[in-house]
Amino acid sequence: MKKTHFVSIICILILLISLVYTPTLAQTDEDLPVLTVSTSYKSLFSTSEQTGMLDRIVKEAFQRIGIKTEIVFNPTGRSSEDVNEGFADVEINRIEGMEALYPNLIRVPEPNMVMNFVAFAKQDFKIDGWESIKDLYIGIVKGWKILEDNTADFPNVTIVPTETELFTMLEKGRIDIALYCSLDGYEQLILLGLKDIHHLEPPLASRNMYLYLNKKHQELVEPVAQALRDMKEDGTYQKIVQETTGHLKLAPKKIGQEQE
Repeated sequence: MKKTHFVSIICILILLISLVYTPTLAQTDEDLPVLTVSTSYKSLFSTSEQTGMLDRIVKEAFQRIGIKTEIVFNPTGRSSEDVNEGFADVEINRIEGMEALYPNLIRVPEPNMVMNFVAFAKQDFKIDGWESIKDLYIGIVKGWKILEDNTADFPNVTIVPTETELFTMLEKGRIDIALYCSLDGYEQLILLGLKDIHHLEPPLASRNMYLYLNKKHQELVEPVAQALRDMKEDGTYQKIVQETTGHLKLAPKKIGQEQE
């Protein structure tokens, strides 16, 4: 009888232990920690379905280190501010040096992509660097720091809230050139049905673009960087780029190749 009683107690203990620990052992995707990624893009790079090029790259990189991500939209001028203040965890795509403006941001050192900043126009203006466009009527989207900084002392610059207004102004002849990134610029032209606008060569600037994390997540900086490197090494990165931008018929090296 004593032996039977002892065995019963052991069985009860095993059952209790299994009830306590089984959820941990059977952890599902829903149990993973979630970080909020702020984006100001609306089409090619980020979509409401979170299937844009950068959406997929970022989600894959964080998934590889055991973290889920939720992509949320913020206007360009507010996106970095929200991450800096801790209202969001990750800024999806900015140039190097943003930490000088936002002290709570930490840059992930592996680039997401290369962004070519170009002038879109309806006419063939001859350009060669920022000074060559100084006397033109220029449009830019608010919050694009590299464009704002390099045109700060130009006499005829119009700042608009979104890319839709930017390309609409160009189409209507209210500006001579629209400054934007080449890749997403062509996506906007397709979405807006504008066929008589093209970009001018050479690019005004080409920059590596990076993720930024709020400093409270600084321990994730190197793991995320390594995940991005691994994605480029195993072909996942190139596959995502091709699937999300192939319809634009642009050379892949202009999208994903880092600047030396």
